[in-house]
Amino acid sequence: QLEINFNTLQTKLRISNRPAYMPSEGKMVSDIASAWQRLEQVEKGYEEWLLSAIRRLERLEHLAEKFRQKATTQEIWSHGRDQTLVQKDYESATLTDVRALLRKHEAFESDLAAHQDRVEQIAAIAQELNELDYHNAAGINERCQKICDKWDSFGTLTQKRREALERTEKLLETIDQLFLEYAKRASPFINWVEGAMEDLQDMFIVHSIEEIQNLVAAHEQFKATLPEADSERQAILGILNEVQKIMQTYGILTSVANPYTTISCEEINAKWARVKQLVPQRDSALQEEVVRQHSNERLRRQFASQANVVGPWIQHKMEAIGQSSIEMSGNLEDQMNQLKQCEEVIINYKPNVDKLEGEHQLIQEALIFDNKHT
Repeated sequence: QLEINFNTLQTKLRISNRPAYMPSEGKMVSDIASAWQRLEQVEKGYEEWLLSAIRRLERLEHLAEKFRQKATTQEIWSHGRDQTLVQKDYESATLTDVRALLRKHEAFESDLAAHQDRVEQIAAIAQELNELDYHNAAGINERCQKICDKWDSFGTLTQKRREALERTEKLLETIDQLFLEYAKRASPFINWVEGAMEDLQDMFIVHSIEEIQNLVAAHEQFKATLPEADSERQAILGILNEVQKIMQTYGILTSVANPYTTISCEEINAKWARVKQLVPQRDSALQEEVVRQHSNERLRRQFASQANVVGPWIQHKMEAIGQSSIEMSGNLEDQMNQLKQCEEVIINYKPNVDKLEGEHQLIQEALIFDNKHT
């Protein structure tokens, strides 16, 4: 239209024989057309910029929302887990409990590894938001830093807890092995002690010096084994002392009971003390029996020394009386005199028989039922 008006103006001026209109510099129709063309190009560029800005804002909002969702999910997942990781529940746990805690921790480590990708995505989104000059980049960075710091803390706490659980497991396994060794050694020892107590309290019946001497010799052999038995007792108790030392050194708070035996150190010490008490009592009883058997032997010898004389004498007299009753000659008065003489000899010998009877009475009172000397 501007060009049409310009041409009309020029035509009218020419018809009127007037000079042609010459616009000032820069206001020619061509100049205006060129300026208009440039304006259209600038407008097109502005539209493209607006579209780009809109796409950028849409991208920023999308990334920001994505960041918020992932950050919220991560924060919810991580809430309170650091408290679980710093717990020292293993200090009061049994070996079975610690192994269960270790398996639970391994499951947590797998879960932690699965969330590694989300944390990396959160950091990448935050980086992109910074590159796109997001208006709340400071808030995004602060939140991202907290998540990353907590994630790093999880890694450190997870490693420390694993090391603590593995160390506690090894310690409890060591304690378990010590308990097993204690049970294997304590049971035979307590059986030996109980057998020794029974033997020391066992009643004995002997009838000769040889028998009591055999018992004394066997008792002396038993006493010779006591130092070795005491060493074994101290070694067994030393196992429990080692357990206590490990628990105190490494701060194991649980009251660990031996799962392999119910024999306590108190029971071992009590029965050992009973054995030590019974040994001198057995010594005394055996020595009393030695004295009694020597007394019995003396009675046997005294009785035998007399019986070996009196017995043949009585036998001889009985044979003599029997023979004289067969071969007796003379009148009745002479026979009576012979018998009276024999009676007188027997009466005179009677104190020897009475003495023998007294010895026999002592033997019966001493419950002596055999005499190898007569």
